[in-house]
Parts: sequence; structure tokens; C-alpha cells
Amino acid sequence: MAKSYLSSDLKLEGDIKSQGDIEIDGAVKGQVAAKSVNVLGAGLVDGSVSSDSLAIEGKVDGSVNTNDLAIAASGQIKADVVYQSIATAKGAKVEGTLKTK
Repeated sequence: MAKSYLSSDLKLEGDIKSQGDIEIDGAVKGQVAAKSVNVLGAGLVDGSVSSDSLAIEGKVDGSVNTNDLAIAASGQIKADVVYQSIATAKGAKVEGTLKTK
């Protein structure tokens, strides 16, 4: 399955659904659903993310439902999170509720 990439100059309002991987370096306002989602350093998701795995180097605001959550030192998340496993780096900013599956 091909990887989809949203560049840093892209701002999207609406929902994204993919059976593959999505890398977000731009801004998305809406729902993101994919097998794997990677929010890169300049990336922002304002809405919900549903995925098997989610890596955050940028910002996520809203709600998250994922099996595997990884938050980098530069990552910021303000969300209600449902997860199976979580890893956070020193410096990661986490705000909201965390609930295991």
C-alpha cells in the first residue's frame, strides 16, 4: 500500500481515509483514519485520529483511538486518547484523558 504525504504548505478541511500510511506535515481539520498516521514536526491535526499506529512529532487536538501511540519530544497532544500501548519521549506534552483498550 502506498504512503500518502500531506506537505507543510497544505491545509485541508475535511476527512481523510486510507488503508495505508499517511504522513502529515501540513494542517488537517477533520477526521483522519488510516492504518498508520505520522504527524510530522510541522503537522497539525485538529479533529480525530483513528489508526493502528500513531506517531506524533507535531500537534494533535481532539480525540485519538489507536493501538500503538508514540509521542516524540517535540510532540504535543491535547485529546481524549484510547490506546493499547503508549511511548512518550522526555519533553512530550500530553493533555487530556488517557484510557487503555
